[in-house]
Amino acid sequence: MNESIQADRFPRQELLRTLYRFQAGEEASRRVACAPGCAACCTDRVYLTGLEGGLLRGELERLGRLDLLARLMPGPGPSYTCNQLARLCLERSEPPDEPMPAEPAGVCALLDDGRCAAYDARPLACRVMASRQKCGSGGQAQGDPWWLTLDTALMQIAEHIDMGGSYGSLGALLADEGEDGQGDLLRCEPLPGLVTPPEHQVRLQQTLGPLFAAPVAGRPLGHWLDLIRGG
Repeated sequence: MNESIQADRFPRQELLRTLYRFQAGEEASRRVACAPGCAACCTDRVYLTGLEGGLLRGELERLGRLDLLARLMPGPGPSYTCNQLARLCLERSEPPDEPMPAEPAGVCALLDDGRCAAYDARPLACRVMASRQKCGSGGQAQGDPWWLTLDTALMQIAEHIDMGGSYGSLGALLADEGEDGQGDLLRCEPLPGLVTPPEHQVRLQQTLGPLFAAPVAGRPLGHWLDLIRGG
């Protein structure tokens, strides 16, 4: 079979949705204190891929809530993507410094009465936020080292799915049409490898096996990842 597939024919949205469903399944087994209306971590400091931004904007349009985009404010953009940071770590190179924001993080523009107005299409950076204890009133989230390992891997895979696409802040990627882009956008990089602590390597491989085998448009998700890498 000819494996040459044009980049614009990759089922990127369905691959991303499959990734979201997998993450939701993993999250369901976690004991967390998070509950509807808990929005302590819902700030405007959210970084996502352009593909995720497209799904998010589409959901807001479907719900008739594009008005919320007018609330978006300029914010600091990332200095590197997830896969760029992973590549630098694997190369044993120092990543660029993250600039210190002039202002503290603000409330997410997509919150409506303390709840996400486009919850079903929220980006992975929001989906992986979880805590074992309540973190309101200035408290801090308390996660789990394994959660961090798995969630970081999923964010790397999400970026790979949108390889060559944009990566940046919520404000930059969802700025109203007709408005100037807010902040600099980076380019999504391919997966260079998963940066995994030694104690989690076997568990991560076993956990991600079903994800890579998940069928998407007639092929395993892992096979699509290989095709995307090859362009």
